Amino acid sequence: MTTSIIGLFENGDIASKVLGELTKAGLKKDAVEILQDVAVAKISGRLVEAGYDKEKAETYGKAMQKGGALVVAEVADDKADEGLTTMRTFKAMTPEALLEKLGNRTVEEGQTAQVIEEELEVGVSRTTGGKRLKTEVTEREVQETVTLHEENVEVEHTKIDRVLNPDEAAKAFQETTIEMTEVSEKPLVTKQAHLVEEVALSKEAGEREVTVSGTVRRQDVTVEEIDRKPATTKKS
Repeated sequence: MTTSIIGLFENGDIASKVLGELTKAGLKKDAVEILQDVAVAKISGRLVEAGYDKEKAETYGKAMQKGGALVVAEVADDKADEGLTTMRTFKAMTPEALLEKLGNRTVEEGQTAQVIEEELEVGVSRTTGGKRLKTEVTEREVQETVTLHEENVEVEHTKIDRVLNPDEAAKAFQETTIEMTEVSEKPLVTKQAHLVEEVALSKEAGEREVTVSGTVRRQDVTVEEIDRKPATTKKS
């Protein structure tokens, strides 16, 4: 047969030490339970299950709303006294004693220090650019040398003082026409377009790895012990 024994302690640290001593004495760890920071209903329900009166169980539950830790152990009947002795060694308390002890505490407003650490986050910022092909028409003066052929007819007058013989005179008085053609060349300019070059745009995609470095900060909290100094009490 087993019996439920309980012990109420000031805090969870003491309750954990009681659990350790009970297991050292041969009690299985799963036979010991620590209740702390739980609702009144759970505490009172567990104690009623262990065989305690409901009113007494609620007294424990209400007292523990201010603090404390409750150890509930299932032990063999012949080990119950030994288990209770172990609990008394660690100053097991009544609900009233717990309330009195906790009620006399001076609660100071807590102050905290934060541990802050920066993390380096690397993103990608995309910029767009490129190249544009634009045709533009310009003009420039071009000079070419060409050879021109030219023929001119010149008229030359020569004075002659000679008497014609009868045959020459018979032929001389006739209407005749003598022509000579002049030749004159002028530059003739024409234009012809030639394709001399093609310019094309193409795009090639690729990836590259870049190592980015930066400085991050971390704020740590160091715990230091303050030398204890005796307080001075004035007597009236």
